[in-house]
Amino acid sequence: MLYDYRKEYKTPMSLVLENGFSIEGEFIDLRIATDTLPEGKVWYHIRHSDDDWSELASLKNGCVVVNFCGTFVCDPISDFPLGSELEITDWTYLN
Repeated sequence: MLYDYRKEYKTPMSLVLENGFSIEGEFIDLRIATDTLPEGKVWYHIRHSDDDWSELASLKNGCVVVNFCGTFVCDPISDFPLGSELEITDWTYLN
């Protein structure tokens, strides 16, 4: 099931990826319908680790099936092709 971005609770979050990129966006612990996103924003899926569902492991440009943690909505990330996945080295909630 996909949910409407406009109707769901969003948590501001910052991610640091293995390539050194630091990205700010919004975390939603659901799968979001792309047609409900604000113009210019895209979604990425966050995967949790195998051992701990609360430990973020990676950000994928595409759908995560196994170990889905949530959706990260932000401006498009450059040099991050569809299907690519990058390890999350650090993260924090911005609230």
